[in-house]
Order: sequence, then C-alpha cells, then structure tokens
Amino acid sequence: MIALFLMVSCVDHRDDRGGRGEALTERVNYDSLVARACTVDSALLNNQDETNCVLEDGTKQFRYSLYEMNYLPAKDFLFRENIYRQDGSLFMSYYALFDVPVGSMCTYDEKGALLMKDDWNSEYKGCKVDPSMLVAFLEKEGWYNRSTGESVVVDSDSLGVGGDFTYNVFNHIIVDFFPSSELQNYPVWVVLLPNIIRTPKMFVDKYLQHETKTGEGSAPVCNVTYVINAQSGKYSVRWERGHVR
Repeated sequence: MIALFLMVSCVDHRDDRGGRGEALTERVNYDSLVARACTVDSALLNNQDETNCVLEDGTKQFRYSLYEMNYLPAKDFLFRENIYRQDGSLFMSYYALFDVPVGSMCTYDEKGALLMKDDWNSEYKGCKVDPSMLVAFLEKEGWYNRSTGESVVVDSDSLGVGGDFTYNVFNHIIVDFFPSSELQNYPVWVVLLPNIIRTPKMFVDKYLQHETKTGEGSAPVCNVTYVINAQSGKYSVRWERGHVR
C-alpha cells in the first residue's frame, strides 16, 4: 500500500530546511497551474456541434465535430479522447489521468488499421509512485472517495460513481508529471488543489493536528500543493489559509 512508502519530508506547509524538494517547488510556476484550473477553452464553448450524454456504462461523454471527450466511471477513473478525421474515421485515441497521459496512444489509418502505438507507461518505469499509486494516495489524503462518489473539491454531497464523478474531480485537481532531467535527477509528481470547497478530515488530522490541540482551530485551507518524488515516494505538502472561490 502507498502508506508504507510515502514518507513525509515536511508535515507543515513550509519546509524550513530547504533542500532539493524546496528548490524544485520554487521552480514550478504555480500561477500557471492555477490559471489552468480556471480557464475554459473558448473553442469548446463556440463549437455548435457539441453534445453530451451519459453512456450505458456510466461514461460521461462530450461529442464535438471531430473528437469525443469521455470521462469513465469512478472505478476506472480515466479520461479517454478519440479524435476523428473529416471523413469520420478514427485517427487517434489515448487515455489520461487528470492531465497526464497513461497507457497507450494509438493512431489509425482511414480503414481502421493500427499505424502506431506509443506506450506512455514507460515514463513511470522504476517509479514507486506510478499513476495508480498517485490515485490511491490522493484518495487516502481525503480529497475524494471513488466508492461513495464523495469529494471535498466540489460543492456537492455526492457525485455518484459514474463519469460525472471523474469529470468533476479531474476539473478541480491539477496534476503534472516531470520525468527526471538536468533540473532534477528523479521523476516528480506535482499536484495542485486550487479551489477547495472543504478541508478533508484526514488532511486536518494529519497536518493540522497541532493547531487543533492548541485551540487555534483548523482553519480552511486552499491552494494545497504536493510535490512527490515518484522514485522514492517522499513528498512535501504546502497550503495557504482560507478559501479562494
């Protein structure tokens, strides 16, 4: 289980010791990440061919003239996009977790034959925190519950366990994966929760316990950011006070 190897490198919202994790945190453009959570692509709004529906398996689907956006049920917790040619033939299909590609990206010719298959999973080889572990970790932190359809990142008691759950959670949590590079010699997950509706009890118990004991109360938090070393499982977490709506 992820709890066995995800060791907290700082249990407060600041790591006064600095170090590599802090340096990486400062390099990430958090303003850009927040902006992505609040921006709607105008091209989607202006596309008159948009339709949306819920499929028999619970997938929430948005259809446009040349592509489909599919949010799978909570048990699958993935996004699938299908891109089509003008003649209606399937050109490309891929899966993503939040904004991060997972699985394979496949391209096809006009007759439906597979042309190329790119395996995204190779990015996560050697990672203790692979995409499935990341999903489990964020659930353990209390941000959502795939079994009940509950999530504190949206203003709803329950979203159900269909594609509506995946759609709403994915649109309120920003995730990026950075492979090892010249800037850092280990792969990193960066997770941002910018506009939190409620602070989960698990988070309060884990990170705000001292404040509760001293009578300061557990004030709501916002803009929670995790920086996770995908190789070792160590992570830092920081937040700001109060809600940003």
